[in-house]
Amino acid sequence: MSFIDQEVTEFRAKCEKQVPHTKIIICSSSLIRVDIYPERPNRSMTVCLRFPQNYPRSTPILVELKSRVYSDILLTELTRLIDDYARDFIGKPQALLVLAFAQQYLSDNPLCVCLDEIKQLRADIKSGGTTTESQLKLKQRNRSVELVARGGLYTYRVTAVVPDSYPMQSVELRGQESNLPAVLVRYLNGQSREIARQCVEPPIRLSKEALANFRPVRSLQRSLKFCLEATRDFHIELCPICDNTVLPEDPQDIDMDDNADNFIERVYCGHLFHQGCLKKYLSEPPFPKGGKICPAQRRHPRSDAQTYMGRTQGGGGSSTVSRTPDDAGVCGIKLAHDRWVVSVKTAEARWAQKQARQRELEEVVDFLQ
Repeated sequence: MSFIDQEVTEFRAKCEKQVPHTKIIICSSSLIRVDIYPERPNRSMTVCLRFPQNYPRSTPILVELKSRVYSDILLTELTRLIDDYARDFIGKPQALLVLAFAQQYLSDNPLCVCLDEIKQLRADIKSGGTTTESQLKLKQRNRSVELVARGGLYTYRVTAVVPDSYPMQSVELRGQESNLPAVLVRYLNGQSREIARQCVEPPIRLSKEALANFRPVRSLQRSLKFCLEATRDFHIELCPICDNTVLPEDPQDIDMDDNADNFIERVYCGHLFHQGCLKKYLSEPPFPKGGKICPAQRRHPRSDAQTYMGRTQGGGGSSTVSRTPDDAGVCGIKLAHDRWVVSVKTAEARWAQKQARQRELEEVVDFLQ
């Protein structure tokens, strides 16, 4: 019996006993094919082994990995690691060893199912080009990815837990901490969860054909990239009315009084305003019939009009928002905020009363003089 035949016989007898979560599909001197079924669902991988010429004297066993879940980048990287590992056993049986290596790698590194997304997030962090760089921390034991996003002196920390059924189930976002104003923290928390949900759940109003074609997509990079970019931009956003930065440079100077002029408000179009500036703008004429539009000089990249009208910001839905004739010159979206719901008639009446009081005061001053 040849060396290879002996190894195949031994492999057939020991594989499923010594290497957990494996199943032999083919076992012959020309091809060994084994499916690895880790304890987590949707994480299967097929390992194909072939015996080249001069095996095992000078050439290691040939390995090919296949999977519908793991990315091509991971399969290529793991194949390289297995090749390097097999070279340490030249002259010895290698099939059982490399299979055990592959199974142990998948078991010890549950986040490898997100390898492409993690690499993209790291690239997104580097693209910021700031001295206070954001950070991405991997915790394999907890199957979690922690993002610490930074913008100026402001930080936002969030942990994304990758479930066993990922990517069919979205990541769970938890442990949020930040020194941003509460209104922005609520926005980040809620919107990132909504983006993750939209990745795996079809919209309610969807045709039967579109519903049948709906497929969950990966949610880790999409939800964390949103948190990263929003946190990075907040401290440089300008109030469209006074054209000054909305956030103070030092987080300790944030005005917590929701009646103060410097209190920060975020409106439907995504832009940030000083409360005093927004109050003044909404209470002074003109009062167009359709309501006032945001005076910002550009559309906001994270407008609610984009995010909630389609799948993860424009992925499969149409947006119907108010536009001005010169759409390139201003934001063009109607100003909307739950604290500023005022009809045109009410706004005009309030303005008239204000002007009447002002005239009365001026008449009193003139009389006294």
